[in-house]
Amino acid sequence: MKLVTLILIPMAALALYEFRQTERLVDTEMRTYPAAVSTAPGKWEALFDGSHLNKWRKASADSAPSSGWVVEKGALSVLAGRKGGDIITRETYGDFELEWDFNLTQSANSGIKYQVNNMKNSQTGKTSPIGIEYQIIDDLNYPEIKTDPNGTSSTASAYLLYAPKGKKLLPPGQWNKARVISKGKHAEHWLNGVKVTSYERGTEDFKAKVAACKFKDYPGYGASDTGHIMLTDHGDQVYFRNIRIRRL
Repeated sequence: MKLVTLILIPMAALALYEFRQTERLVDTEMRTYPAAVSTAPGKWEALFDGSHLNKWRKASADSAPSSGWVVEKGALSVLAGRKGGDIITRETYGDFELEWDFNLTQSANSGIKYQVNNMKNSQTGKTSPIGIEYQIIDDLNYPEIKTDPNGTSSTASAYLLYAPKGKKLLPPGQWNKARVISKGKHAEHWLNGVKVTSYERGTEDFKAKVAACKFKDYPGYGASDTGHIMLTDHGDQVYFRNIRIRRL
């Protein structure tokens, strides 16, 4: 009996130790990879905190982003060659403030879209996730942009609609800080601490600008007050970090 007791006690202790280690591992995983949940107004929510993409999915399907989106050293990168595809947040947002850092590679083109919803092209009949875009591009080196580095296709513009004014874009290899504020019909684009673009959705001026560009083929473009946030893949490598949002 004494021999059996001496054997059973260590075995019980070992089982308890293994259970606690497993419990600790599960708890760590849950804290490191939280589920995507709605947050209360005024509270910042990390959309990308440097470790995972749980709050994002493919724009074309309800599945995890492809391996073309790489998380490394706290930054998110989309690989060159259209290997990642566009991705959108699992949650939708109405009034919000969005912040992020971006770092371009030479001649790179990218962007962040907001109020993204599926819309049908009146000419082709094709349905795609469409939204207003905060343009991100190498103004000084991208062939079609360097001749007009402050136009409606340049960085921090509301793409094809409103050009930025008074901006200072840091060159490829350096981190830039961007912000979008959208409240009601009013929206603002910020770059490196300066408000460079603002506009009102639904105004006659807004409608005229939409009618004069390719978005005219999407009836109701810019009319939605809510939608997803999208990171675009335009075939070039671009880095993102510290992506966060708060509802207003």
